[in-house]
Amino acid sequence: MKRAREPGRNDACWCGSGKKYKKCHLYRESERPLPFEATISTMRAAWDHKECLHPQAAADVCDRVVSAHTVQRSGVLERIIDTTNHVLTFYRCRPDPTGRLQALSVGWREASTFTGFCARHDALTFGPLERTDFARTGEQCFLMGYRGLCHEVYQKSGSLKASAAVRGLRDRGQPVQAQKAIHIASEALDAGIRKGLGTFLKLKALMDRQLLEKEYTGWSRAVISFRGQLCVASTGAVSPNRDLRGHELQVLHDPNADQESLLFGVAAGSIGGAVVFIWRNSETAPRAFVEALVKQGSHKLPSILVQFMFAYVENTYFSKHWWDSLGETDRKHIESLAGIANPYYTNFSYSGSQFVPWEITQIEVEDAP
Repeated sequence: MKRAREPGRNDACWCGSGKKYKKCHLYRESERPLPFEATISTMRAAWDHKECLHPQAAADVCDRVVSAHTVQRSGVLERIIDTTNHVLTFYRCRPDPTGRLQALSVGWREASTFTGFCARHDALTFGPLERTDFARTGEQCFLMGYRGLCHEVYQKSGSLKASAAVRGLRDRGQPVQAQKAIHIASEALDAGIRKGLGTFLKLKALMDRQLLEKEYTGWSRAVISFRGQLCVASTGAVSPNRDLRGHELQVLHDPNADQESLLFGVAAGSIGGAVVFIWRNSETAPRAFVEALVKQGSHKLPSILVQFMFAYVENTYFSKHWWDSLGETDRKHIESLAGIANPYYTNFSYSGSQFVPWEITQIEVEDAP
């Protein structure tokens, strides 16, 4: 087999950066690797961008971009704070020397925030969630889903920005073959993120129009209400590719296939709370996922819902009191779920433990007009 010719000094670099080889990867193997913390710092600086995702955002309309909450602060986060007004999360935490994830303690005003809305549009858009008790209205369910979707759009955009920022840093000091392997892996990861972002942006364009027109038709929803201490909360958007038994629902790695999305969030109630799912009426994968979920029965459902949150969504927060009440085996299981890099293509099992003191009081599954 012929060996690929090494680019000339003035040829385009093999990595696709658009730079000449001499100004890009020539002698990259002799460069000093950037310290890990410096790489992480560079990624976070690029990731934590500021923009207003409201459909009417404009320089002459928006005011200051703020740290907008994705999990409702008043009513939800205030239920899970400790005596120092902190909550726990696995978001952006790193394994300890033994390889275990250690939950991070964050102030409740900073928890679940992202710089994705200006102050004006954040208050204008999500007022029906923040200033009104949850009454399972079509508008409230829609806004919970929209909030989760906007957060995922922000996260995927940030991930691509971070990847671009460290593209020329990750392979410093590595042999040429290792450089190319890192590049191929990064390109594959970015391609998946770009596809997911494209799916979410297409869905957001539809929801933007409905948001402005205050017209919430075409959405199915499942509202699972429970009695008991609200100790775990999450908001997000996922693209379920298999149900709880592993049956395939959609193929995410097919570049020609559309992804179908499931949006969800947690709301507070007078005696507990509710987990809310919404999806487009015409989409079968999220419907099948939710149907399989509720078929688990009222006894198993609370535990499965909590495990779903930790496995699929980084944007999950929980109370210290609840975490400390779990046994060692249950904590290790939750940590393992939170540590899954890609739940769509990772085989994992749901535990039969009763993780939360929730009693299901009502399950509503309905199609909107």
